[in-house]
This record gives sequence, C-alpha cells and structure tokens, in this order.
Amino acid sequence: MFLPLCLPSPDPILLFFRGTLRFLPHAEQALSHSLFPCPSKRPPRKQQRKKLSSLLSLTDVTNAAKRIQGYALRTPCYESFSERGAFLKMECFQPVRSFKIRGASNKMLSVERDVLERNGVITASSGNHGLAVAYVARKLGVNSTIVLPENVIPDKLALIRSLGARTVFAGTQQDVRAAKAAEIQKAEGQVFIQPFNDPEIIAGQGTCGLEILEDLSEVDRIFVPIGGGGLISGVALALKESNKKKKKRKDEIKVIGVQPEGSPSMYESLKGGKLTSIEQSKTIADGLSVRRPGDITFFYVQRYVDEIVLVSDEEILDATSQLIRREHVLAETSGAAAFAALKRSRAGEGNSTDVAIVSGGNISSQMLRTLIASFQ
Repeated sequence: MFLPLCLPSPDPILLFFRGTLRFLPHAEQALSHSLFPCPSKRPPRKQQRKKLSSLLSLTDVTNAAKRIQGYALRTPCYESFSERGAFLKMECFQPVRSFKIRGASNKMLSVERDVLERNGVITASSGNHGLAVAYVARKLGVNSTIVLPENVIPDKLALIRSLGARTVFAGTQQDVRAAKAAEIQKAEGQVFIQPFNDPEIIAGQGTCGLEILEDLSEVDRIFVPIGGGGLISGVALALKESNKKKKKRKDEIKVIGVQPEGSPSMYESLKGGKLTSIEQSKTIADGLSVRRPGDITFFYVQRYVDEIVLVSDEEILDATSQLIRREHVLAETSGAAAFAALKRSRAGEGNSTDVAIVSGGNISSQMLRTLIASFQ
C-alpha cells in the first residue's frame, strides 16, 4: 500500500480567494450495496484476484467503449499552455459537460430496452450524474426520475429539467436522497442507475483511460478526481491492465487520486485499509462531496491506485481560475481538483509528463461571476 500525502485541513466553509467567499456545500454520500466482505476481513490475495477478474476486465472497458458510441464523445487530451509537459483530458467537453455520461450510458445500454421503456430509470445525485441519466433517458425515449438535494445548484437543476426529467428533492445529504430514491423505486419499479458503485458504471468511466493511452504514448502520472470513486476505479483498471497486457516499461503510469481536504472519505478508507465514513463533507467541489465511498470502487482503488492526495478548497479555486484565465477552459470546481493537485506536484520540477482529468464544466453562474470579478 502506498503512503498517501496528508495535508492540514482548514475550514472549507470560509475561503479567501482574492476576497472572502462563502459557500454552502452540497454533501454527497454514496448509495452503495454490499458486494465484497469488509476490507478489514479481506480474503487472501489469490481470492481477491479471482473475485476481481470475475467482476471487471480490460475487455469490459473496451466493450463499453463500443457500446457508448453515439452517447459519450471521445474527448481530446490537450497540452497545457500554463504547465509545461502537462496535458488536460477534456471531459468538460462531453454532451452533458462531465465524464458521467460514460458510465450512465454504459449502464443504461446494458439493460434490456423493453425493461427501461416499461419501468423508466431513477437515481440520486447532486447534479452531474443526474444530468447524464436524464440525457441518456431522453435519447432512449424512457422516463427518468432524478432525486436531488434541496440545495441543488440552480444551473444544474435547470439543465436536468430541460431534458424532461422528473425531479424530486430530499435533504442535503446523499444518504437521504438515496433513501428517497429507494422508496420511490420500491413503489414505482424504476431501474436504479447507481452514481458510481456499479461494475457497468466503472467500466464506462474506464473508457476515459483508454483514450488517454491512445492519445499519449508516454505518460508518467495521471491525476484523477475522486468523489465516490467510479471514475478513478475505471481509469486505473484500464491503464494498469493495458500496461500489463503490453508488458510496458518498469516505471509504469502512476494513477494518483485527488480529493478535497474537506471530503477525504476514500483517502481515509485507503489509509485505514477498510471502507470508512467521514462525519461530514464540506467542500466547494460539490461533485466530490462524498461521506462514504462505494465498496466496489474501494476494492478497485485498493488494487490499482498508487496514491491519493488532498487539495484545499483554496487550491481548487486557484486551479479553476487558472483553467479559465490561462487555458481558456471552463471547468467547475470539482472538475479542476485534479489540475490543482498536478500544479502543486510540479512546483519546481515540471520534467514529468502528467495528465489531469478535467472531469466537468457545469460551473454555477454565481461561481463564474465571482471568479470573473476576481480577475479585475
């Protein structure tokens, strides 16, 4: 197990970014289901390998890449203007402006069409996953119900409703929304589309990793944001298994997860060697606010991820600003977290070839106004 980098955690509610900014966090907790034993009672390594291979392989990811064509786009990997030798994987260019379309489309297209048409789909989300589910549902001509927090970002709510989705509100925490979604599902019979803790979701997100390998022949490190862990699970699986298949050089690609200091649930789980819940999740990056990661995603993170680092909300804001000002890339705060970690890691160095996944671009109009005002 790699030793994660730990940083002191300031109060993320009150930040100073060229002026005082106050934000109400959107906490996000995983809706997970039990599939593996408690990590503290993990089976021997051989049994772990057997269980892993029975769930997902590189073939599952390559099959997902074929399945989601026409729904998710193949996004570019641009060289950074402001960080020498760094590249940006532009998931903010997806039809729903986030990587979530990959997993959502792979999952929904894996379900029999008549089942979807008869029952519709439901999910619990802080915004981006719900938007992806609503988008795919509209393309398939099926009904969708999205359970959202009562303090959902208005811009994301408007986008979801524009796709014809039915919206329901429940609390401010993901477990409350998940319980509400489960209650509706029990009464109405929809297909539940998990936000991250699902093999088809993970395989879909892994297609992002395949594209990076296709575009860049030599990569040293890839920085991936973590909320519940679906994206990093899929990307890490795709990268590590591809390297193994190609018998790549010894210093293979390092996969580095990035979480906000105010929401270190996967960091704490990996550090302690068991699935861990944090008491509260407070961060400006609403899409990365998860109090408990998934048991399935935790399994893959333990297996494939080299390290998890924490970034402050101030660093995330600075990275968001730099993406807008110097890269001309419109990213939301959650989407800029990986870039924040990349920037800090390269201080005084800059000799490695690194990739940061810009995971989303659904920035709120309020945040955008604040950032633009700070440029003056």
